[in-house]
Amino acid sequence: MKFAPMNYHYLRYPIKKFLDKVERSPFNSIDLYCSAPQLNLFDYPLSRLIELKKEIEAHHLSVMAMTPENCVYPVNFCTQDDLTRESSIRYYQRAIDTAQFLDCPCVQISTGFGYFDQPREEGWKYCRESLWTLAQYCEKKDVRLLLEELKVTTTNVLITSKDIAKMLEEIDSPAIVGMVDMDQMTYAKETIDDYFDNLGDKLQHIHFNDRGHTVPGDGDFPMKEYYDSIKNRGYDGTVSFEICDRRYYRDPDKAIDDIVAWMKANTNEFD
Repeated sequence: MKFAPMNYHYLRYPIKKFLDKVERSPFNSIDLYCSAPQLNLFDYPLSRLIELKKEIEAHHLSVMAMTPENCVYPVNFCTQDDLTRESSIRYYQRAIDTAQFLDCPCVQISTGFGYFDQPREEGWKYCRESLWTLAQYCEKKDVRLLLEELKVTTTNVLITSKDIAKMLEEIDSPAIVGMVDMDQMTYAKETIDDYFDNLGDKLQHIHFNDRGHTVPGDGDFPMKEYYDSIKNRGYDGTVSFEICDRRYYRDPDKAIDDIVAWMKANTNEFD
């Protein structure tokens, strides 16, 4: 497997601090979280993007995946509101363009939501139509979308691995594949095997984090068991650490150190 940290918990610092730390770590790639002030997809000039690419290359790193801020105001590609849906599609179009410029093969995309007082089928329909549109664009750009479900408190569209599998089947594009996040998976009372059974070779990315999107070992998930299950299924794809809890904001470097320590204590990935 190929592992990469994400810069979510570095948002109180310049992006260079994150790149400096990763360069000193055993990792050689990153999952680039896209949010201001580091990389604001709503307004990011080409000159800054060129500088960012040079910085990443100067640190001898590659971009494994990009994770735009999504399913929060004002991004929602499943909504019945036409203006919001169309602007969200344009937002992801910019994300795909940015990924191509940074030689990044994948862009993570989480389901949006329909109005909670309307039939789920409406949100599903707009989700499918929006993803199909983006898939056509991705096929031209040689970029893949990594589709993630969310919790029932966030969405009424994609909630389980079966939902992801059904959506991928309906869209039928090689440019959209599935992924699993340990936090979403456990909340939905699913298992690693559920994802592999339902998605098969369409499962192509993993967010490996403990409860509440914390460092492995900082929560109460059986992370070693999860890791072993992933290995037992023969997975050899990409894995990133989506660490979002604010406890890590003041000392984000330590979180990277703790991830490395957990990996060394529980896996042979760095041998």
